[in-house]
Amino acid sequence: MMHTEAQEIDPNLLSDPIVKKVSDPDKPFSVLIDITLIPGMEIEFEKQFAPVIAKVRKEKGNIEFQLSRHPEEPNVYFLYERWKNVEVLKAHMTTPHMSQFWSKYFPMIARIPTIRVFMERDLQK
Repeated sequence: MMHTEAQEIDPNLLSDPIVKKVSDPDKPFSVLIDITLIPGMEIEFEKQFAPVIAKVRKEKGNIEFQLSRHPEEPNVYFLYERWKNVEVLKAHMTTPHMSQFWSKYFPMIARIPTIRVFMERDLQK
């Protein structure tokens, strides 16, 4: 289990693993995050994350932000994010709603999330 004290989290520490995987920082990209919570934390997680989702969707440069829950494993979630570019992702990580959320989120997770990055492909050209 991963437990983090309520402390200031460096936003670069969280964005750097994503940014390093983006092949062109000026182009749109998607982030897929596999989240596994400590069993029994689902209601609290959703309560804390619901207002964050609403705020993220209003951020400049956010294209999509969608949370899904596994139907057979209620403590497993999948977060799909699409961003205009790396600059807006970095700005996202420093927003007050994200900064305040980290100290609530980290004590709820059972393991470090798996993060995958995908670059958009325009096949209509």
